[in-house]
Amino acid sequence: MMSSPLEQFQVMYLFCLCQINGCKILFLNIDWAVILIIVAALYFIIIPLRFSFVIPYGVTYFHVYVFNFVVGLITGRARMIQITPYIAMLFYFILISNLQGLLPYGFTVTSQLFVTFTLSVSTFIGVIVVGLFCNKNYFINYFLPSNVPNKALFYFLVFIEILSFLIRPFSLGIRLFANMLAGHTLIYILAGFSFSIAFKFMFLTLIVPFLIIASVMLLEFSIAVIQTYVFIVLSVIYIRDMLDTVH
Repeated sequence: MMSSPLEQFQVMYLFCLCQINGCKILFLNIDWAVILIIVAALYFIIIPLRFSFVIPYGVTYFHVYVFNFVVGLITGRARMIQITPYIAMLFYFILISNLQGLLPYGFTVTSQLFVTFTLSVSTFIGVIVVGLFCNKNYFINYFLPSNVPNKALFYFLVFIEILSFLIRPFSLGIRLFANMLAGHTLIYILAGFSFSIAFKFMFLTLIVPFLIIASVMLLEFSIAVIQTYVFIVLSVIYIRDMLDTVH
C-alpha cells in the first residue's frame, strides 16, 4: 500500500550494472519501463509493415490506422516521408508510456519532466536540422515577417518570432508532463480515498467510488490518447513549417 499517491512517479534504484573508477552505473525502474516501451513500440511498428500486403484484421486495424494517420499528416510533402518511422515510433512510445501508468503497479514514464523534455528537445533539434538542410541560408527567412511598414515593428516581430520558436520545446514537454502527472495523481488519490472509507460505508465503497474511479479512468484514458495526438500533430506542424519557409 502506497503512503502517497506521488510514490507511483518516483524513480527508484533496482541494481548496479557496473562500477567504473568508483562510479556506479545504476539501473532504475524508469530504465526498465523505457526498455519495455521501446520493444513494444518497435513491435507495433513491425506489424503493419509485415502485413502491408494483406487485408488487415484484428489489432492490425489499429496499426494501419496509425500509419495512415501519420502519412496523412505529411501528405503532399515527399521529403517528409523519410521521417515517418520517427513519427510513428514517437507516437507509439508516448501512447504506451501514457497508458502504462493506468495499469496496476505501472510506471508513468511521461510523468517525468526530463523524459518529456528529452522527447520535445530531440524533436526540436530535428526541426532545426530539417530547416537548415532544406532551406540552407534561407532558414533565417522563417523569422523575418513580410510587408511590415514600420521598421521598429519589424524588429519587434522578429524578436517575437524567435522567442515563440524557442518556447516550442518547453510547451511540448510541459504540456505532456503536466497532464500525465495531474491525471494519474487524481486516480491514485481517488483510489486511496475509496479504500479508506471501505470499512465505514459499504454501499458507498462498492457503488459510488467505483463509478467515480471508472469515470476518471475513462477520462484519463482519453487524455492519454489526446495528448499523444497533440504532441505528434504539433511536431509534424513544426517540421512542415520548416519546409514551407519562403526562399
